[in-house]
Amino acid sequence: MSEPLLTIEKNGVTGEIAIAVAPGTKAHARDRALDAALSAALSDAAASLDVVLAAAPSAFAFQQPGKDEEGRTRFTISGRIEGDRLVPARPR
Repeated sequence: MSEPLLTIEKNGVTGEIAIAVAPGTKAHARDRALDAALSAALSDAAASLDVVLAAAPSAFAFQQPGKDEEGRTRFTISGRIEGDRLVPARPR
């Protein structure tokens, strides 16, 4: 698992992460792995923006095509500020 690379912007958060997802892995198992990998980084990002997370950390991760150089599944992380919450946002 790679460390999440997050960029904090005035309107939200963007970034990326790669995790090992074995073929046939169920979505809830993949989401638990994403939650564990992203929880601290997203919580810290939300705190620095003075907002709270509106969803589970896995909801901020969107799978990308292909694998990284180590064969891990790649995800884009994206969230935007709405009021006092950081909500998942589809990457552009």
